[in-house]
Amino acid sequence: MTALSLLSLLACFVAAFTAYRLYKAYRLRLAVQQHACQPATRYKHKDPVFGLDIFLRTADAITKNQFLAEHQRRYDTYGHTFEALNFGSRAIYSVHPENIRAVFSKNAADWGIRPLRLRNMSPFCGTGFITSDGSDWKFSHDLLKPSFHRSKISDFGPLEEHLHILLKQIPKDGSKFDLQPYILRLYLDMNTLFLFGEPIGMLSGTPPSHAEGFLDAFQAGFSGCGLRIALGPLNFLMPKSAWLKACDKVHQFADVYVDRAIEYRSKTSSLEDSQDKTRQRTLLINMAQKTDDRTILRNQTVQAMMAAMETTASLISHVIRNLVSNPTICGHVRAEVLALGDAPLDFDQLPRIKSLQHAITETLRLYPVFPQNNRISLKDTVLPVGGGSDGTAPVFAPAGTLFDTSFSTLHRDPEIWGPDASEFRPSRWENDYSPPPFTFMPFGAGPRQCLAQQKATMETAYVVARLLQEFGGIRSEDEKPYQAQVALTAKSAHGCLVSLTPAVRQIVK
Repeated sequence: MTALSLLSLLACFVAAFTAYRLYKAYRLRLAVQQHACQPATRYKHKDPVFGLDIFLRTADAITKNQFLAEHQRRYDTYGHTFEALNFGSRAIYSVHPENIRAVFSKNAADWGIRPLRLRNMSPFCGTGFITSDGSDWKFSHDLLKPSFHRSKISDFGPLEEHLHILLKQIPKDGSKFDLQPYILRLYLDMNTLFLFGEPIGMLSGTPPSHAEGFLDAFQAGFSGCGLRIALGPLNFLMPKSAWLKACDKVHQFADVYVDRAIEYRSKTSSLEDSQDKTRQRTLLINMAQKTDDRTILRNQTVQAMMAAMETTASLISHVIRNLVSNPTICGHVRAEVLALGDAPLDFDQLPRIKSLQHAITETLRLYPVFPQNNRISLKDTVLPVGGGSDGTAPVFAPAGTLFDTSFSTLHRDPEIWGPDASEFRPSRWENDYSPPPFTFMPFGAGPRQCLAQQKATMETAYVVARLLQEFGGIRSEDEKPYQAQVALTAKSAHGCLVSLTPAVRQIVK
């Protein structure tokens, strides 16, 4: 290709891009007139054409475990709603409850995730509840929902068995150690047991033979999805060979269990009549009762593992970290747990331990399971507030607009939570306190609210209560300020550094 041809192509690209931007500006002006919309405060870009500066700054923040802090700084600077560029396209950042209500609930049909995720994630996890909208999403949601009924998640027996293994492994002599990796291993076993019907053997050190290399491949595949989304139109820069190899390894692992589930379906007339309680609780087995499509089953299960990977483990670690950093509060929670005596810790009893429930809820406020979320406008739509000099005018969001929100910032807003918004104060939840709508969203909101919310919070309550029963001395050994390591979920970048000494009288299980 000659230099002249290259210059002609470049000129055509620039002309097309300029025409596209002019058309969008014209359409924006029409919407402003029709809906009395006004633009939100504008992010001060160093690159006013593509906005690459905000992309580079975000990438730098992620590598330094400052992603949530960087979002907080932006909202502190520009207010509850502001506009920016996302690779040349429009992006609206907002933590205003009315805008969150519009996007996640009231006008949820105007917003979706498929354009943002499916093309970038399809080689890893295909079409499922994480990558689809509309009827495809509803199909996925209906397939998954029965597995999160109380009858499927209320038996803590398997969790207690694995917790016993963990308790044998952790130091109990008052020495400093990081509890977080143990909790993560516990939940790799618990999640694979729930999803596939078999633990992966992280605690016992005896994984099944077909699991060799699976976790590394899963992490590589998952991380590759995130990188492709972050790179946007530049995702072709990411090398694909190793990533696709990792995707294939994950598929091979999942297919072992998909085939077992389909075989079990062919031999069982009714899952409810089965005496095998493990299979009754297994998500993949339950889904296979409704479809024998191998691709659908694999995609849904891989996406379920993406959502579950570190969710409950991170919440447990955050709760423990908060309690041990506040000895008075921890002592109060422990006293209420011990007051139960030998009463079973079950789905009926755990919600009655109010101080523990308040500690979990307050932890979810400060460290939400999903700290950041986004949507793409599927058609021209309007956000109710955020425009104009006082931020009260509607804001037009043409089709293709990225909406980005930070639940972490929302949950620390002094205008909502008061001057102690950044402090761990479980007592704020006493007397059945309920915050205003769309100001507390640890598991999202609207039709796409996390199905596993009850499972995660109840299992967190169980594990924390059992640790408080087992150990009379639980001390914080973490002297560093908190930093969040963010992927789909957020965990402490420094772990959960503690020292433990056994209780004088241990509860026998």
